[in-house]
Amino acid sequence: MNKLKKMKEELNSHNIFYYVVTFFLIVILTIAVMGGYLYRFYYKAIYSDFLNQNIQHLSAIVSRHENDMQIVDDIVMQMSLSGDTRCFQLDEQPQKALKLKDQLKRYTAVSQFFNMLLYQYHRDEYMFNGSTSVRTDYFLQSGCVMEYVSPKELGEMLEEESLSLRILPEQAVEGVWMNYYLAYREKVLFFRTIPPQCEETLVFIVPDSYYDKLLFSEEEERRKDFLYYDGQLVVERGNRNVTKEELCVLLSKMQEGSNRVRISGKQYLLSVSKGDSGILYGSLQSMSVFHDRFMSSQWGIIFMMLICAIPATFAIVIWSDKIMKRVRNLNLLLNDEANYDLGSIENGIQTLVTSHKESEKESLYLKKTRFVRDFIRGSFSQREDAVEAAQKSGLHIDYRQFLVLLIRNREMNNENEAYSDMLDMIGHESRVEGYGVHLISNNQNLFVLFADGQEEIESVLETILAIERTYCQDYVIAVSDYHAAFEESSKAYLEATTAFDSHLLLDSSNIIRFREVSQKDYVSFLPENYLYRLRYAIQNNDKKSVETAVMDICNQMNSGKASLYAFRILYNDIIHVLLTEWRGDKNELNDFYNVFTLSKCLNMQDFYELLCEACDVIIDKRSGIAVKNSDVIEEAVAYMQAHFSDPELTMNALAEYLGISSVTLSIEFKNEMDVSPSDYLANLRMEKAKELLRDTNMLVKDVSAAVGYEDAHVFMRRFKKYAGMTPGQYRER
Repeated sequence: MNKLKKMKEELNSHNIFYYVVTFFLIVILTIAVMGGYLYRFYYKAIYSDFLNQNIQHLSAIVSRHENDMQIVDDIVMQMSLSGDTRCFQLDEQPQKALKLKDQLKRYTAVSQFFNMLLYQYHRDEYMFNGSTSVRTDYFLQSGCVMEYVSPKELGEMLEEESLSLRILPEQAVEGVWMNYYLAYREKVLFFRTIPPQCEETLVFIVPDSYYDKLLFSEEEERRKDFLYYDGQLVVERGNRNVTKEELCVLLSKMQEGSNRVRISGKQYLLSVSKGDSGILYGSLQSMSVFHDRFMSSQWGIIFMMLICAIPATFAIVIWSDKIMKRVRNLNLLLNDEANYDLGSIENGIQTLVTSHKESEKESLYLKKTRFVRDFIRGSFSQREDAVEAAQKSGLHIDYRQFLVLLIRNREMNNENEAYSDMLDMIGHESRVEGYGVHLISNNQNLFVLFADGQEEIESVLETILAIERTYCQDYVIAVSDYHAAFEESSKAYLEATTAFDSHLLLDSSNIIRFREVSQKDYVSFLPENYLYRLRYAIQNNDKKSVETAVMDICNQMNSGKASLYAFRILYNDIIHVLLTEWRGDKNELNDFYNVFTLSKCLNMQDFYELLCEACDVIIDKRSGIAVKNSDVIEEAVAYMQAHFSDPELTMNALAEYLGISSVTLSIEFKNEMDVSPSDYLANLRMEKAKELLRDTNMLVKDVSAAVGYEDAHVFMRRFKKYAGMTPGQYRER
């Protein structure tokens, strides 16, 4: 019996061998046919390179222009926070006009995008730029005469109260007033209103020289680049053989991506990408460029086809031998003997199917996360668009009301468990829909909850509060007001952020609601003599007096029970005042006059330290002293490299060891190393973990502890995110 079984196994092995030999004989006989496919392969490779060059060219345009559009959004946001320079009538408050013009002048002076910024308050008769003011009716009738837009249409755009971006395509702009202040004739105009009332309009005037540089391409590239928005061509440069009308017809049918198109009997490659601003960017290049490249390479392709036959023969022989060895080894791995166990193969396929289902589940999670982020950004102009996008990610949000929820759990070991329980709880609710994402930069969990009634959402909020209390004692939960219009999603997030930022001034053991937060105006309880003392101390290079003046300002604000929001506004306005004492490049002060740095200040001590450091930099610059941070950063790096295995090593602990504040550490480290200290520590731990997995036989849980992670599950999840594979998979590779 044993001999018969062995003979049967050998016969099976021989049969497979004969099949392999027969297959490769057929491959050898069809090598000539494969030569044709090789020719096509080169064709596709050259075309792929041609396609990638177009995509990279377009990506560079999108990146540069979208960055400038983000700066426009930042200016609108900063203007919305500058209450003392907005919403006034010149005849009643002329002193505000001076501050407004100074602010507009600063924005224009540092911009490489627009060369004029106009401000218009809908209830006033005047418009302002960084130099002067002009009556709106004069501006519309004589001061600014546009090639394609009538004064009436331009006036309606100035008075329109809408948060959406509005753009006037490139056209000639004449008029006495415009010719006096601007040398360029061709311009593109961007209109943005200032939230939340939208009673003010900012007009960004961009010269044609900006787009000459942005959309520049060599003549031999035969390329046409353009921007398309709201059904009209904003600006275009390049190939003159394609008209605007032909482009508009194409774009009305074109989606994002790259496609071959035909215009007037000629073939072109059209690449289109949509930016976050809603602008559609496109690049149109003649296919004759690709054909020229392919023709110049075809002789090399023919030569390659001729020499492929000989090495292919040797490759087939070697490959067949390797395949047979791998088949034998596979059977030995499956059954510990040289046979063909279909059950083992079936189990392996089942494992792959299970893995694929898990991947699809992870993909669904990513879609939900992407939808929540897009929803908060206000990416959906219509309710129907938001509902449709949510359905594609597995969410059903067609309810009457929603609110935004922000949570931070400072006990890191329990954060993921609490977050998972909240998602599971929301997923099992029949009358409430929602999902959450983790905001890494702010160390917060953000949830959006949808329901028909407030009672259902309030019940979920109570459950979330109970989950947080179960897992930890140190937490913050803040919520926005209830909203019905999906277009107010960004507003709801700002409300939740305002409530969250006030947790140090309120009882954070319960839910902090936006409607309970009192936003006081600091001007009512900050006399001018405080700012005078601070400027006087700076002018006399007296750092001790600066510290005293700053402390008095903070105490005055604190005694008036000012909100965190008021502290940030105060710092912003004080920096504006101190800029008059700056003796260097104003761009060097961005580390202290930066809304993102400002958002990291969470209490009065942070504001005190940050403001003192700004004043010290001003004094040092006035005295010719260079500010250097490299020594303390080198010490911070050395300390993290020596103590990365300590699970108690946090940024607060590191800042305390260095004798500086955590805010100072974050700013100086990011400026010196171009990465935050917390990210540097996380990357350092992951690289050390790779070394241990590669060079030792330590268990994964031991590797986790060796690099500072007490929870092995947290370590494995972060390692997979960092390396793209699990620790076990990395060790096998």
